[in-house]
Amino acid sequence: MTYPTKVEKYLSTYALLPGGCPDLSGEWQHVLVVPCYDESPGFVEDFCRTHGSTSILLLLVFNRPEGSPSTVNQQLRDRLAVWPHEAIKPGYTLHRASESLSILSVDLECLEGETPRHQGVGRARRTGCDLALALMDKGSITSPWIVSGDADCQWPTGFFQQRWPDEASAITLPFTHHGRENDPISAATLLYELKLHHYVLHLAALGSPYAFHALGSSFAVSANAYAKVRGVPLRSAGEDFYLLNKLAKVGSIHRATGPCIAITSRQSPRVPFGTGPAVQHLLETGDMSSAPLFYDARCFKTLGGLLKVFHHWVNHPDANMEVALEQALGSDIASSVMTLLQQWHYQKAIAHINNAARTATLRQQHTHVWLDGFKLLKLIHLLRDSHFPNISFIDSVTQPAQWPIDLDTQSPAAARQAVYGHLNWRF
Repeated sequence: MTYPTKVEKYLSTYALLPGGCPDLSGEWQHVLVVPCYDESPGFVEDFCRTHGSTSILLLLVFNRPEGSPSTVNQQLRDRLAVWPHEAIKPGYTLHRASESLSILSVDLECLEGETPRHQGVGRARRTGCDLALALMDKGSITSPWIVSGDADCQWPTGFFQQRWPDEASAITLPFTHHGRENDPISAATLLYELKLHHYVLHLAALGSPYAFHALGSSFAVSANAYAKVRGVPLRSAGEDFYLLNKLAKVGSIHRATGPCIAITSRQSPRVPFGTGPAVQHLLETGDMSSAPLFYDARCFKTLGGLLKVFHHWVNHPDANMEVALEQALGSDIASSVMTLLQQWHYQKAIAHINNAARTATLRQQHTHVWLDGFKLLKLIHLLRDSHFPNISFIDSVTQPAQWPIDLDTQSPAAARQAVYGHLNWRF
């Protein structure tokens, strides 16, 4: 008896393939998925100029959230229509941009109507990635990686010629926010990018497997791992974070090095949280460098103490847990942290981990699965809200030990350059 693979089971049970997977004549080495809502056609033209000779299928998923004007995607549709194209089936059109670049446009508005606002970009990215997986299963795509991007990105020449570790469940890709001199939006975006680096570098210093950037514009996911975690969450924002959080539980997340994907610095109200709303908030503060944007390093030091205690608990489940936590963190912090752990039924989790894993190494792996990236972020937010309020960029570079790497600068641009040097990114 032949059993279906993980990919086959996912495609038959969970995949979002409105109208079914189209039959395409041709084969491509790579696929790049880009959700499109009210985007300028310039990014497609830029991609055509820089992608090189590598055979690529650029998969564009048009979506229009509820209540948006009916014309928001027309400019990009008109630009695609200039290239030779054929309607594969209702809602699916294949455009031949060059000998090595084809563009498959998927019109969710035609196939499903308006996208529910609470699903937004998550539904568009899920549809694109599911379709990419189906085309891989048919043999139309030869690479095992589904690359996720956004329309505000410029991809470095030769990007798709890179090789990544086969055993990784996902690859997070170098990125930089491309800005302009003396531009407030660029300055605000740079500060927000530094906040992202600050968080990831602190988690990396703790040895966390969740120390990676989660941007929908710059990651690639293994086809098998994607099927295993059942695809992109249907969320209007944060779908990238939640997907990578799941992927980190089924394999390692590889942090790539080398040239950066350039993301345009821009204001964007299209998502409820993330870069766009954060940039808008910074612009409204007046003095952006003094805005309380960064987590206080004491949040991460406290988190590190908790992780050590928790790893001890899973190996010694009979220990007095409340006393151990109070000794490690102090009574006030231990009390608030314990309240959150109790909401998560931590004692049940510890008993399960201790019973399920025979060695300390395996118990630590199980701990990382339970105390995942989402819970780590919730703990940081608890510590921020109750004990260590956010600090400004200026405070982060003038107060001791706020960054886990040496910056030796008070300039945001120079600080970013130091981070890139540490990560081995280039732009």
